[in-house]
Amino acid sequence: MGFGMAAIILRLVIALVLCPLFSSGQAYQSVIITEIMADPTPVIGLPEVEYIEIYNNSDNSISLKDWKLEMGSRSVKLPDSIIPASSYVIVCHRNNSPVLLPYGAVVGLNTFSLTNDGMLLSLFNVKNQLVYSVTYQARWWEAGKRNGGYALEIVDVGHPCGGQELWQTSVNETGGTPGKPNSIQKQLIDISPPVLERVDISGNKEFSLFFNKKLDSLNAVSAAIIEFAGRKIIRREVHLPDFKTLTFVLDEPILADQEYRLTIRNLADCAGNILRDEERMIALPVDADSADVVINEILFNPFEGGVDFVEFYNTSSRHVTLKNWSLGSRRSDNSISYVTITDQNVVLPAHGYLVLTSDVAVVKAQYPSDKSRSMLEMPSFPAYANASGEVLLRNQNQLIFDRFSYSEKMHHALLSNYKGVSLEKMNPCKSSDDASNWHSASSTSGYATPGFANSQFNEEIADETFSAVPEIFTPNGDGIDDSMQLTYRQNVAGRMAAIRIFNVNGRMVRFLANNQLMGTSGFIEWDGTDDRGVVVETGYYFIVADMFTTDGNIKRFRCKVVVATRER
Repeated sequence: MGFGMAAIILRLVIALVLCPLFSSGQAYQSVIITEIMADPTPVIGLPEVEYIEIYNNSDNSISLKDWKLEMGSRSVKLPDSIIPASSYVIVCHRNNSPVLLPYGAVVGLNTFSLTNDGMLLSLFNVKNQLVYSVTYQARWWEAGKRNGGYALEIVDVGHPCGGQELWQTSVNETGGTPGKPNSIQKQLIDISPPVLERVDISGNKEFSLFFNKKLDSLNAVSAAIIEFAGRKIIRREVHLPDFKTLTFVLDEPILADQEYRLTIRNLADCAGNILRDEERMIALPVDADSADVVINEILFNPFEGGVDFVEFYNTSSRHVTLKNWSLGSRRSDNSISYVTITDQNVVLPAHGYLVLTSDVAVVKAQYPSDKSRSMLEMPSFPAYANASGEVLLRNQNQLIFDRFSYSEKMHHALLSNYKGVSLEKMNPCKSSDDASNWHSASSTSGYATPGFANSQFNEEIADETFSAVPEIFTPNGDGIDDSMQLTYRQNVAGRMAAIRIFNVNGRMVRFLANNQLMGTSGFIEWDGTDDRGVVVETGYYFIVADMFTTDGNIKRFRCKVVVATRER
């Protein structure tokens, strides 16, 4: 190697060390939005201006030249600026740059405006590739801070795949932390696979899958196995910017009045969790006939911090579409207000359930279940009074399909608090006008069953049962048979239960249930402890359950169990 070539290489090395390369065509989530101040009024401590904060989530400095920020329907180019690795930049209107400069690096834009109610924010790189997006909503702010002055902050920059759970209202005394690490920092652990929430057959050869979380787009279009009854899939694509929807095009039309088996295997979400195996029977939806879709459950007086919901049930063996249907509420002046449920081809499967609410995340949090549930979030949801009101369901032709006049007086007579307790239809095939066909959800179900069979569902039961499973259990904390379940089935809805447990000497050791509202089926768990919380001695124990109604009718069930020991 000659001296001249060595000198050139030396200069290149020095240039790379002293002047690191700046990249602009960055990959997805290399730059993320970490803070949103949409409503700066009233002033808590920060300047009274709107802003967002972006963070370089990569190991390289990034040039923002010719990048694009979309705010709803508006789009604006970012100026030529550099954001160093692991650094923050405040983005605002250029007229507001001076007041935010004391807080950190600022990028001022010719156009910048955020809405208080929420909007879609998207960042695109110089190649017009989506780098990050978030659709914030007003309800993401803490209830006591929704009047303004506080920013939303990401709590874990290392987990940008998250949704609403990733954002919290700032706890900084000034209302936000522009240009600096956020006031709330914690590690979010996501180990749950994506959940298929609904299927939409939108054309004679096209169908879409809607999931509850962002998908790994590369996996979704290449590695994941999606099968549709043996048909050939000629195209698949992930919808941007939410990455939650997959659309497929088949080589042959989907036929009416025919069910197809959909199979999903090895589908990964953005965080790498994998949906190993899922099967659904789907069909081309048809318009519902009268009485096909009924109101099956309603929560009109939610827990603190909760929301109302209405559940539908498809009584037919056909898949029906709810496109352009509406949900109504009768006001105190006797007028009726309707809200469109969806303008999409949402399908209610044969004998399936669908829950409508204003906040799916809150309903799932307050009524958790390991069962797969179909829920639809409506941006605008009818108001239902706590004391009494009327729910109405109308189809796309403005024909009333079902209506239910409810009252808190329909709740069980021995309930002292109606908050968070839904009214359930005992038999979905009976008229909603029949007040005797409605009952309070059982306490053993958590006082509501959104998205699955009602706790007070009253089918014909030949023999009522009450039994312990397992009959021998070992409450020693080793994870094997540490507790037992008292399972029951009864043909009368709304019974209250008094369940007592006695030792072989006839002494009561545990009052397991005291006037507890029961469903027509369910279970109550005993962990082997007495009323003091101490594990009982080994031996036989006798369980006596008195099930009674408000008219004084009592039915007594008995069973016995063995509390044993196991060497650990």
